[in-house]
Amino acid sequence: MYKYTYLLILLFTLSFYSCSTDNEETIPDVSSIEVNVEVRHLEDELFALETRDQIVKYLVENPEIEQKYFLQARLYPTREVLVEALYDFLSKPENDTLRMDAKNVYGDFEKERKQLEDAFKYIKYYYPEFKVPKVYTSVSGFGNWGFGGDVLDFGDMIVLGIDYFTGPTATFTVPETPGYILKRYTPEYIVPFTVQILSNRFNQVNDRDRTVLAQMVAWGKAYEFVDRAMPYLPDTIKAGYSKRELYEVQYNEGYIWSHFVENELLYKSERMTVKRYVDDRPTTSEISGDSPGRLGRWLGWQIVESYLRNNKEQDFVSLMKEKDARKILQKSKYKPNNRK
Repeated sequence: MYKYTYLLILLFTLSFYSCSTDNEETIPDVSSIEVNVEVRHLEDELFALETRDQIVKYLVENPEIEQKYFLQARLYPTREVLVEALYDFLSKPENDTLRMDAKNVYGDFEKERKQLEDAFKYIKYYYPEFKVPKVYTSVSGFGNWGFGGDVLDFGDMIVLGIDYFTGPTATFTVPETPGYILKRYTPEYIVPFTVQILSNRFNQVNDRDRTVLAQMVAWGKAYEFVDRAMPYLPDTIKAGYSKRELYEVQYNEGYIWSHFVENELLYKSERMTVKRYVDDRPTTSEISGDSPGRLGRWLGWQIVESYLRNNKEQDFVSLMKEKDARKILQKSKYKPNNRK
């Protein structure tokens, strides 16, 4: 599938970076938008606790953290049970190793804090009513004690599981997670993934539409949200592809789209079909053995961008409100490689 010369790659690369430069002209000025992000490090607060009484005192003094973070999974019927679980969690040396690995990777978390602050400015540009959430980092032992996760959105607070995003230098990796997913559990993905999670607040979809197209467009809108909130982020990170994978899918866009059309995939709703073309997989083997997974998501992003280009009366916010995936496709006038 992917056979082309070095010259073609070079020409495509130059045109790709040229397009990126042109896109910067549409990036809004957010310099006047004030956003202040402060980060609390729950992992440091928790590992400073040495006794059960100290854990109880901490929970009493932090009711929001207790109720939303520790008890949201409803695994602990009483505080006493939660205290015992936390005491056991803190007593395991491997969990402190996770904390130290994360500390070595992130330091004071200032780079990520600034990224979040900038992203929140862009979100507030499009959604002035957006209230900046409290930001916490945490180490949960990969959620094995009944709390925590990679990124959790509780509305007025978000918790970033930094033990998930420590990358290949970590002593431990997320258990039972394949390599094609682990390669995105790295520091450069933690803020974009957080922004993608936040997109769920604004990304309106038709829950009754289970078609491949509906899933493609929903993901395309999520990618576009990240693109708007983090406009200077490389497209490789936004799409979760390596540079080579991104070049290949862009170069073969017409071939990929024709596979979807000729096999009448867009309006199929069988779970296995969605899994093959939209869900996370190492490759989309139905197209070729070396084509990356999640091609439906990437195509959905191209459809969404075509929709915005060809419907100037529709802005980004109205796009996020549009639930009709078929309408978006029809009005997008999407044609592969037609990016003018």
